[in-house]
Amino acid sequence: IEERWGPFYFDQPIDHFDFESKTFKHRYWTNTDWYEPGGPVILYNAGEAPADERAIYVSNSSMATLARRLHGIVVVMEHRSYGESQPGLDYSVKNLRTLTTAQALEDMASMIKHLKFSSIDLDPNTKWIVYGGSYSGNLAAWMRLKYPELVFAAVPSSAPVQMSYNFYEYFNAVQRYAPPNCTHAIRSVVRHVDLALLSPFPGPRRRIKALFGLEDLEHDDDFAEGKTKFVLLFCESTYSVNNTIISKIYFFFFLVLLFSSHFPSWLVAGNAT
Repeated sequence: IEERWGPFYFDQPIDHFDFESKTFKHRYWTNTDWYEPGGPVILYNAGEAPADERAIYVSNSSMATLARRLHGIVVVMEHRSYGESQPGLDYSVKNLRTLTTAQALEDMASMIKHLKFSSIDLDPNTKWIVYGGSYSGNLAAWMRLKYPELVFAAVPSSAPVQMSYNFYEYFNAVQRYAPPNCTHAIRSVVRHVDLALLSPFPGPRRRIKALFGLEDLEHDDDFAEGKTKFVLLFCESTYSVNNTIISKIYFFFFLVLLFSSHFPSWLVAGNAT
């Protein structure tokens, strides 16, 4: 990404609900190349990840295409507590207590109200369009709902705005529409892992964890998190950053193909190739 697009840093309150709050440096990128007076500002919150790989969206994305056509500006902002946008020096409970959706929405509202652009005197009536996908899409939709006076329009993509603690429905599309032999293999492997973890005997759990080099983990939820991160290293090397759903599909396919030799042959019969 070109240096003229950033990163830049915005003085953001650590706690928007504390009038005596200190500030932290909130990282963002911006592209004003196509701006003409009257054009909109398109704001994208990068969501739950460091924003480095998504900074390119200021020049190469559907948002950039829209900004070019409407003679607008693109802003990519990092979500608080990710990347370099840290309210504290570490991830202690004290510093993570402001990692909330309410604070994230206030971050976006604060930027809309106070962000300045070099060499551009933005009209106070400039229209702001908020983009986002998945959790970031939630933020876009909720910004339009909470701040209709600030947000002219929102474009939330694949946004699960009806929040759920255990959102298993996320994978229903894969289960329903993937090739039957692939879904059979996926279900079989998941069932096998579940049975191993639910076993009253330590042997099956230890053997499953050993496949991922995580046999020393005591807690099963830690194992599940570690397993996901391990396999997603593969996903990150095989899909575009923007194709989140594709990464989830690859995750399951890779799990089946990589470890099928460790499972009974009947378990993964007819798996994906």
